[in-house]
Amino acid sequence: MEHDTEMGTRGRFGSDPGSPTAATCVAEIMSTRVVTLSAHHTFGEAVQLMTDSPFRHFLVVHADGRLAGVFSDRDVLRALGRTPNWQAKHVSGVMTHKVFTVTPNTPLSVAAAEMLSRRIHCLPVIGNDGKVCGIITSTDLLRNYQKLQASLENSSSENKPASA
Repeated sequence: MEHDTEMGTRGRFGSDPGSPTAATCVAEIMSTRVVTLSAHHTFGEAVQLMTDSPFRHFLVVHADGRLAGVFSDRDVLRALGRTPNWQAKHVSGVMTHKVFTVTPNTPLSVAAAEMLSRRIHCLPVIGNDGKVCGIITSTDLLRNYQKLQASLENSSSENKPASA
């Protein structure tokens, strides 16, 4: 089980808070280091990893780096409520298999629209080689929105004339 909790993000925000430029594609805000699981890990191992880390979504990958599915906190709740003998299950038996994905070049508006319409909180990012290269989450989108909104608010207050 890969347990890589040092998540890095790439983006145009962050280095110079005084002059942010709006991010426009997934690559600019996605997390490029992800926590992954194998489909053969047990449900218990996956739940323990989720308990020990700050993340709610783990990508399940094949040995060659291709996406097999997503294991999320929702999958845990679903398995506990619906799956008899869940303790003996493997990740492959409870993960989400049909996963919508994006590429690094996907516009942020498209990624956000897909997450909203599908009522999901993460999208695996797949590179040109067909392998996982990152993940974008609702938290990434909210962080990006917050920085953009703060920039707009700062710009707006700078442009107001001084009161007499």
